[in-house]
Amino acid sequence: MSVWGYCLFQRIVPPIFLFTSIILASAQAPSAPGKPLPPGPVQPKVKAACTSCHNTSRITEQHLTRQQWSDQLEKMEGLGAVIPDSDRNNFLNYLTKNFGPQKGAADPPAKKSGSASN
Repeated sequence: MSVWGYCLFQRIVPPIFLFTSIILASAQAPSAPGKPLPPGPVQPKVKAACTSCHNTSRITEQHLTRQQWSDQLEKMEGLGAVIPDSDRNNFLNYLTKNFGPQKGAADPPAKKSGSASN
């Protein structure tokens, strides 16, 4: 290998290695444990459709509106997820009920009583 080729190798390989490491580190392993999905009639179907590519934390940590969940389902279908048309509404009901915006909101602060004692 020439000196020029060796220098080029030294300049290109580290960034490629770093980029690849970042991509691999950010990917979620589907077998990694996640929070369990709440029980329900459609839970096994949601789990089957979603956890073939990532763990359940990807679902449980999001708190989306019904429209946002619908957009996510479309996006995932575009990436290969199989969601039968006959189950789509049930998926949306399940996801919105269990992981809607209201589920992610913090508990409202407790009201203070009118009389403050010092």
